[in-house]
Amino acid sequence: MRKLKITMFVEAFNKHYWLRMFFFLGLLLSIWSIRFPFIFRKMYAEDGALFLADALKYKFPTDLIEPAAGYSTLIMRIGGRFVSIFPLEFAAIMSGTFTAICLSLLAAGLFKYNNFKSDNFWGRFTLALSFLLLPLASFSAIGNIANLYVYFMTASAVFLYYHEKTKSETVYKSLVLFIAALSLPLTIFLLPIMIHRIYLDKKAIGSLKILRSDVVFVIGLISQFVFIAITSFGERVPNAPQSIFKVVYLYFDRGVGISTIPKWGFISNTNGVIQYENSIEILQSLQVRMVIALAVLAFLAFTFYRNVSKIPREVRSQLGFITTLGFMYSMLIGLFFNSEPRYMLLTSFLTCWAILLLLDSQGNSKLRFILTNYLIVVFVFGLTASTHRSQGPEWRSELLMARQICAYSENLENIKIRTLPLDKTWNVEIPCKNLL
Repeated sequence: MRKLKITMFVEAFNKHYWLRMFFFLGLLLSIWSIRFPFIFRKMYAEDGALFLADALKYKFPTDLIEPAAGYSTLIMRIGGRFVSIFPLEFAAIMSGTFTAICLSLLAAGLFKYNNFKSDNFWGRFTLALSFLLLPLASFSAIGNIANLYVYFMTASAVFLYYHEKTKSETVYKSLVLFIAALSLPLTIFLLPIMIHRIYLDKKAIGSLKILRSDVVFVIGLISQFVFIAITSFGERVPNAPQSIFKVVYLYFDRGVGISTIPKWGFISNTNGVIQYENSIEILQSLQVRMVIALAVLAFLAFTFYRNVSKIPREVRSQLGFITTLGFMYSMLIGLFFNSEPRYMLLTSFLTCWAILLLLDSQGNSKLRFILTNYLIVVFVFGLTASTHRSQGPEWRSELLMARQICAYSENLENIKIRTLPLDKTWNVEIPCKNLL
């Protein structure tokens, strides 16, 4: 009877998108409430200072097309408008809730719309979990609207390999790709995945196969760069090249190590001083971390070559492409912008995706079971936030103080409310008339 119930659940989970979505939403909200309760009590950076403030300042839908940091940030603008609908007391709660809804919508799609060749329920489920629970996200991206653009970009990487079969799949995939493209110009780094899939299709069937979602994706990218040219041309330019050694190291640290080793924690450099957070003592050494990350890559390479004859040619090509893309993306972003944790989320996820794709394609079921469950252990141990993301003022208490100041200051038009993180000055500027 128990086995029958499990089988029925698995079949329903495979079949019904909304069941998956609500399952992941409930799971995510439960984990956040236990491990990251500050998400629902504290406003983070641009969530308040930019997206909520602008939603209160501009009328809908003009707020959606306001540039930020020199480009279109569509999904965050939608999030800011969503939060502004509710009383300000609930701003932090609704910011976290909107983020959880978006991630659950994407995870429900990732479970089904991917490039796995076998009907491997546990592998697909772990792929969705890796997206929701990436340890690197706990540094700054957990539970906030400000970093949703990276999540949409990350999910789009998987969707671009998937061949939609129905009208609803086409609409879903096209919508995600379009939002991703209009939320972050770095999504252009995913264009090679689309081209690679078209190339593999041509080799398989002898002709080019361009999907409708491909067209929507390209239109979204063009729209983003036209938007930049019209509204913000020249505002965001690359930095002078940074140290190649630092960039390579951060690829191994934030792209490989934290995705594969429990209690890896976070590393940062403040005024020339290396700082470790949430790492066990043995991992508080640059040399040790580098050796371990290289050992992980060596083990994965050994696993690949040992089973290479059993892995379909198309999957071998995808594995090589995914890992190369992760490295090249990290190098270019690190050299000319910054290897910040939020930008390295894509590389971290690509590592997990490549591992699960490798395990899905080789015949050793015991190794597949062990390593898949090992990844889940890594995710569980990564459920610890950084002080950067967790420490700071409570939204409701700061809002109450702001209301009292507005009430007793007749000539005060706007007031600034302090938010996270504390390493910089972040405030939400709100008209007093909105508080009284």
